This record gives sequence, C-alpha cells and structure tokens, in this order.
Amino acid sequence: MARRRQEIALQTELETQEDWNDAINKEGLTVVDVYQSYGGPCKALEAKFRAIKNTLGDPLLAFAVAKADTIDSLEKYRGRCEPFFLFYASGVLVDSVIGANAPELQRKISSNLEQEKKVLKEGGQRAEHRVQLPVDEEEDDDEAAAGANRKRSPSIVNAVASHQYTLGIIHPDAYADGKVEEIIEKITQAGYRILLQQEHHLNEHDARQIHRHRMNQEGYDEHITRITSGPSIVLLLQKTDGKETTVEEFREFVNSDELLKAHVDCTQSTDTLQQELMLLLPSIAQKPQSAREKQIERTLALVRPSALKLYKDAIIKRIQESGFDVTRTAEVQLTQAQAEQFYAGKKDQPFYQDLIHEMTSGPSLALYLTKKDAIQGFRTLLGPAEKIRIKEATGTFRHDFDIVDAKINSLHAPRSRTEATRNLQFFFPEERILVILKPNLTDQQRTEIIDTFRKAHFFVMARKTETLTPEQVAHLQKSHHGKEYYDELVHYMTSGPSELLVLAKEDAGKSWQAVVGPEEPAKASESAPTSLRALYGKDLIHNAIEVSSDIQQVKNDIQMIFGDLDQDEQGNDS
Repeated sequence: MARRRQEIALQTELETQEDWNDAINKEGLTVVDVYQSYGGPCKALEAKFRAIKNTLGDPLLAFAVAKADTIDSLEKYRGRCEPFFLFYASGVLVDSVIGANAPELQRKISSNLEQEKKVLKEGGQRAEHRVQLPVDEEEDDDEAAAGANRKRSPSIVNAVASHQYTLGIIHPDAYADGKVEEIIEKITQAGYRILLQQEHHLNEHDARQIHRHRMNQEGYDEHITRITSGPSIVLLLQKTDGKETTVEEFREFVNSDELLKAHVDCTQSTDTLQQELMLLLPSIAQKPQSAREKQIERTLALVRPSALKLYKDAIIKRIQESGFDVTRTAEVQLTQAQAEQFYAGKKDQPFYQDLIHEMTSGPSLALYLTKKDAIQGFRTLLGPAEKIRIKEATGTFRHDFDIVDAKINSLHAPRSRTEATRNLQFFFPEERILVILKPNLTDQQRTEIIDTFRKAHFFVMARKTETLTPEQVAHLQKSHHGKEYYDELVHYMTSGPSELLVLAKEDAGKSWQAVVGPEEPAKASESAPTSLRALYGKDLIHNAIEVSSDIQQVKNDIQMIFGDLDQDEQGNDS
C-alpha cells in the first residue's frame, strides 16, 4: 500500500481541463503521460521515471498522467493506442516522445530540464514544439468512419494489415518485480519499436491456446500457472529500420538473451500470429467496421390517424427524400387494448387519454425505416413533441404536417435502439437467429456472407468478433453432443476468432435455411448450389456457418453472447 501512495505522489493524476491547466503552467519541466481510459497510463515506465527523479533530485522536474478522454486540450490524442509523452516547460510544449522508448525519454528529460533551468536563470524564449501525429494516407470524408479509424493509429493499422509486426508477453513475475523497464530497453536497443504496450491478464484458456506448442514439454502446467498468476505486459513490436519484421527473428533474439528467455514469451509461428493478436489485443486485431456497417440503424415512423387522412403521400415522399429507405409499411387500426399496450410507458403522462383517443380514432400508418443513424436522424427531422413548441419549429415534420385542432402531434418515433426494436416488433413481428461465422473464414468471405443475409432482408441487430471458449461451444453446439466428431468440432471452434451476429427478420427461423443451405456442404452443393454452405463450406465441421434458430435456444444463446438486447428504456415524448 505504501508503494502505491508513492506512485501517486510521483505522477499527478489529471482528469479535468482545470487539472491540466494547473499542471502544465507550473514552473519547471512537467512530463505528461497521455493515456486512454481503456488502456490506462504506461505503468511499465513508472519505475524509470522514479529512478530519473531520484537521480536528478530536482524540484523543477514533475511527472503527471492525463486522461485524454476527459481533457479538451488532448482531444487530438483520443483513441490512439501508442503512449504519448508531452514535455511542458512553464506552460509551453517543448518536446514529445511517441511510444514507450525509455532511453529516448531519459535523454529528453535531462536535456529539456537543463534547457528550462537555463531559461529560468538567464531568460530567453522557449521554442514551442509541434507534435507530428501520424495521419492516414487515405482520409474518409465521413466523420463516423474517421472516428472509427482513429481508434487505431495508422502505424498500428498498417503494421497489422501488412503483417509487419510480432508480439511479446512479459511475464507477471517480471512485471511485479520491476523488470519491465530493463526488458523494454533491451528490446528497443535491438532495433524494435513498441507500437503498443498494454497490460493484459491471461486466463487459462487463452494461455493454453498461445502456448500449445509447449504442451508436451516438461513443466507445461507450471508455466501456465505462472503466466496466469497476474497481469502481463503485451508488446506489439515492429522493426525500426524499415526491414521486414519477422516472428522468427524476434524469437531468436529472445532466446539469445538470458533475461528475455526467462521472462518473455513470443509468437512461435507466423501461422498463429493473427490468432494470438486476437486473444491478446482484440481491439487491434478486429477489423474496424466501415461507417455504413457500424451506423446503419432501423427505426419506426408512426403517422397518427388525423395526419394520415391529409398527408399520407406527402409524408412518405418527404421521408424518402430525406434519405431513408422505407422497407415495409403497415396501415393498422389499433383497438383500445392495442393502443394502451403500445403506449403503456406513457400511462402516467397528462396527455395519455388524448393520446389513446387519437390512436384509436382511425387507421395509423407504420413505416419501417433504415438509414445511417436512423434513430437520431429521424428524431431531429421530427421536431418537438409539445404542441405549444411545434408552432415555432418550421421545417420539421411535426410542424409542416401538423393538425392544428388536434391535441396530439402528428407523428411518433422511438428515442433509442431498444425502443425502436420494441416499436418495430409491435407492428412488424419478427424472429431472431444467432449466426456464427466460423474461424476459417477470411475477412472478405465474412463480408460477402453478411451482404448475402442483408440482400435476403435480414437486419443485423448485433455483431461481435471473439474466440469462443469450450464452455460457450458446449452451450451453442448442444445438438452435436455425443457425436463422434464433437471433440474435433470443439477444438476447431475454439481455434480462432468467430464472428457472431444476431439477425432479425419475419419468419427468420425458417427463411435462413434457404440462404445457408444443408449442414453438410457436399449435400448443399447438390441441392442448393448457391447457398452459403455450398459456396464457403468444406465439410461437416468446417461448414462455414452455424445457426441457432430454436426460439428458446436462440434466446438463451443471444443472452450468453450479447447480454440483454432488449433492456428497457423509457422516454416521455409522445
């Protein structure tokens, strides 16, 4: 506990703009470790900073850690994976270091501190430094896509895409004993650049996956216990001299040094590199979705009876001109019970009785809409809910299609994804299936398969990539229990990342079969040659796709993988 208090005292923690302003404007040199909330500060260098502070013993030298997520001045550093160290001299940015480069940090701390002391003593101007952040060679005009791409720096994206990287894992005992700094210094001196340094606590399943090459070696179980005993430091590495970064070269380097050989594990084969990246750094390994994939949403536009009589065609035309796809429509006369069910969340609102009266006075028109950012986009076009405010909301749907004598506004739309799902399910009942795209598929093949489902009018409700555990596979593959190939199936399904999708469509429980095809690819090729299993499957185990469609089973499967997709949300807008 005493050690932790010292660490806090060494590095001031900055989480607000006010904290930031106070820290960087102090007299002397302040070295700031800029970090992201999901990764935390660069703990591996704390011991190095402490040693520098103790060696120099200079009160003009200070250290701080700053959370980029909550400080406006650090906005351009948000979402970046590399460590950033900024040097401020009495309020002026005078230098920076990108990456956990201990020798470079030590050199720059010493030189900048001497320069600042000289300026304080003799006067003069401080030379302002500009940080040169790496930028994408190809910029996306779409802000959402740009935001998604910024979550991984271009240097990391390029390294992963070109396979010019390797991985190192510093053992928990070396981390706990303060040997990380020495190990990193050896690695950087050998010509490797640390693209990313991140703390990661291996579980037993992942540890055995990564170290299966040692399975028959003496001491295997003891090694697994050792590397799962606490947090490790994962290093994403690349050669600094522009030469090809090879797994074999780094492995040979580690084995040639006694300290590294004892405390560092490294990738053994190029064949397992991508899988290990997914296990150790899943946010880096996962291919970022395009803005279209990530932001496509669905929502409901409900035209109330009074407005429907006068404005039906005009409203539909305006919606389509606003860029929404109207994929389904339903004209429905609600009963009293149905209207009360749909608006159960508004029962305590003063307008509730007027709302129910309006909704049962004639047919309403339900429109199933899809578009990028559909929910918030349509809410913005809709305008205010209160009749008194609608008069001033020129250009909105509720203003332009208002029924002056009506007590309730003309249109309804949900406020959130869960409310949209609930509203759409009321007017357009649909089923859900869980689809697993198996580990052997390439990114291109997965994209093609998902596009096929979309063209068959399945909506992607949720999507994630992860390596399944044996326990998850046992739950998801209950129909295969007891089969002679079951153990092989489990081994395959846990051998690498799968892509999991929740798809929704009317009668999805039956219509998926025509898209996917028979379970055995050989039979699929004969009876459904254009089906997905015929096109992408190899055999019963490597058949590309697994589908969970039984109503109760799929509900349990989705809950296990994604949690509650229908968590209730309430809003007061009518």
